[in-house]
Amino acid sequence: MKKNNAWFSIIEILIWIFIFTLGLVWIYALILSTIQLNEYSKNSIIASNLARESIESVRNIRDSNYKNLFKWNKLPGADVNNLFQTGVYYKVENDFYNTTLQNISLNKIENFAEWKSELNGKMKNYQLCLDAQKLYTYNCSSSHTPTYFYRYVIFDDVTYEENGEKKYLENALKLTSKVIWYNRWYHEVQLDTILTDFLRQ
Repeated sequence: MKKNNAWFSIIEILIWIFIFTLGLVWIYALILSTIQLNEYSKNSIIASNLARESIESVRNIRDSNYKNLFKWNKLPGADVNNLFQTGVYYKVENDFYNTTLQNISLNKIENFAEWKSELNGKMKNYQLCLDAQKLYTYNCSSSHTPTYFYRYVIFDDVTYEENGEKKYLENALKLTSKVIWYNRWYHEVQLDTILTDFLRQ
């Protein structure tokens, strides 16, 4: 009888060890999931603000063009005939260290690519890094810290259909701002807006 009770106690202990281990695994999985969710939320907020900043910067370029009596869609720079181009990928950046009036740059991305295999290749052309002041920049020199984020903007024509015919809206462009990040898997934030020559229409 005592022998049976001893075996019964061992089985009980093993069951409790198993239940306790399951509990620990569940708690660990919950903590890990919470950490990952917090990290995703943080990166998503950063990406949304980075995408929004690009749109506001391009609007600022347009508004500066009005102030300087240029065409509304002139690119920053001396050439007055250099306009926003559709189907071209751009890096837009606010240079906080530039003391001149024009501190927003809009530069074409050469050899554009957008897939995971190019993270250390062509996508480096529009990767964001943190400078010494913790500001996001496309300047990824050795003194700057690379981030997960890749950002670009692209212009497209604004089209509509009339009587079954595709038409283009004059003096208007669709602006897409996109931020991509790879942290365990692919994520993206995309914001779209319509830019128009609203002061001259």
